Amino acid sequence: MIRDAFAHSWFALILFSMIAACSSSPDSNPPFSPGDEGRLLVRTTQYGEVEGILGDANTYAWLGIPFAKPPVGELRWKAPREPEPWEGSRPADTFAGSCPQVGGITGILDPDTFGQPVGSEDCLYLNIWRPRSHDPSNEEVLPVYVWIHGGGNSVGYAAMSLYDGANFSNRTDMVFVSISYRLGPLGWLTHPMLRDGDILDDSGNYGTLDIIRALEWVRDNIAAFGGDPGNVTIAGESAGGMNVYSMLASPLADGLFHRAISQSGAPTSTPISAGETHSQRLFIQLLLNDELAATQQEAEELIEEKGGSWAKDYLRSKSPGELLACQTPMPSGMLIETLLYMIIEDGTVMPANPLTCLRTGDYNHVPFLVGNNAEELKLFLPLFIGRLSERELGRLVIDLDPEEGSGLELEDLLNPLFWPAYEPLGSLGGLMFQAVGVDTPASRMSLHQDDVYVYRFAWDEEPPPMDFLIGAGHSMEIPFIFGNFQLDKDSVMRFAWSEENRPAREGLSHAMMTYWANFAKTGDPNTPHTDLPMWHAWSNEPGAPKRMILDTGDLSMSAEMAQARQDR
Repeated sequence: MIRDAFAHSWFALILFSMIAACSSSPDSNPPFSPGDEGRLLVRTTQYGEVEGILGDANTYAWLGIPFAKPPVGELRWKAPREPEPWEGSRPADTFAGSCPQVGGITGILDPDTFGQPVGSEDCLYLNIWRPRSHDPSNEEVLPVYVWIHGGGNSVGYAAMSLYDGANFSNRTDMVFVSISYRLGPLGWLTHPMLRDGDILDDSGNYGTLDIIRALEWVRDNIAAFGGDPGNVTIAGESAGGMNVYSMLASPLADGLFHRAISQSGAPTSTPISAGETHSQRLFIQLLLNDELAATQQEAEELIEEKGGSWAKDYLRSKSPGELLACQTPMPSGMLIETLLYMIIEDGTVMPANPLTCLRTGDYNHVPFLVGNNAEELKLFLPLFIGRLSERELGRLVIDLDPEEGSGLELEDLLNPLFWPAYEPLGSLGGLMFQAVGVDTPASRMSLHQDDVYVYRFAWDEEPPPMDFLIGAGHSMEIPFIFGNFQLDKDSVMRFAWSEENRPAREGLSHAMMTYWANFAKTGDPNTPHTDLPMWHAWSNEPGAPKRMILDTGDLSMSAEMAQARQDR
């Protein structure tokens, strides 16, 4: 059981503007082989049996497996506990629900929920895909790929179709795991009156601890599903990439993974004093909303008068919706407060700012793959300066025919006054992500290890006008890595795929999937069994290769480097 200072304030402003178990025995889990698939779908974990389903893309799938007790009641704002054992065989055929969040277009694509609280605190579950083997002699365990979803640590859902693991698992011959973790004020909150003296319960880093707990579950149980607990890669995008950095920096995650991938993330955290200030503001707002105090001063006096026991009971009596109502959601559902105050430097779970850890070398050294997209900001600009509301954009994505397009012209989506600045703004966002989240940490880590690989994703061939509006925007690389070019109505990126761009994008997807799989399996994206260009590790030498440019056409290395930010 799992038991530097605030990231630069200017980086927080950038974020704001941009986003505006022991292994089971061989007897209980016989080797995977053709034959009785019903028997193969039943696996035994430390906590009981689970029965999966035949998944898509020639995979087995186990969905909605609990890796911790529901963090409800007295367990809210506590470190995750191991799940309770169960009797009999537990169905693992349905995704669990999302963690509490504000509905938005970057979360669950349901416009009717945009701006409203959704999800349940009973949300700590994971999902597993494993390729079906047709070789009776193939009894070796497979590498494991653990996906940490993005969403500003305040929205997102492991079961989004964008993150479906079937194609990736089948094509790369790996076990794919997607995990959930607590979000927003339920995931990161530190207040003196919530503390009881337990170093983990008092840390404030509940979402971070959820990720560590999920990795412990993988270590102790993944062999039952044909996975190798000695070869685990963690990967995440956006906030998921930030959480990958937190795993590099946290001593509690040491040994739980063996490679790491951060896509459009950054090494950031907040000092505990800033986290306490944020938590006090939330507490005061709750009291004002409940009319238990008329002013901030009255609320502060009431908190002091009532004391810790009352404070714990009061805070735990509030519904997730009431807590979220005290936060400031942006278009997309992401919370400004979580963006500013997530991942708390408590001294135990997060000993210091992750960038400081990378500079000093005091982090979990594993092969590292990191990069960003060329036009990161373009995913968010339409939400802030576009002509359609977030709800209208959501309905447009759901209703459009990907082959026929939206039927709209660029001027219907974006005022022509913004056109001249739009491309420069999108590129500027990419450069800021590159400097803060890629080049600076890569240059620091390369002082301590020689297996850091860097990329920039530049594909921008959506059907017009989406090629201009979104281009190589934030998160656009994910479908290429996972091979998920879905046209389903719950896929937020269904607007990007057409028959015209199919051959080139599928070629790029194959290359990226090959690189990512090679890296996950060996720590090196290259293999002698492919004709892909050599991906050189990052070098701090001037003019030396820095990053692989991922785009249709010829892939190539670039020595270009953004201005790296200076350490404190």
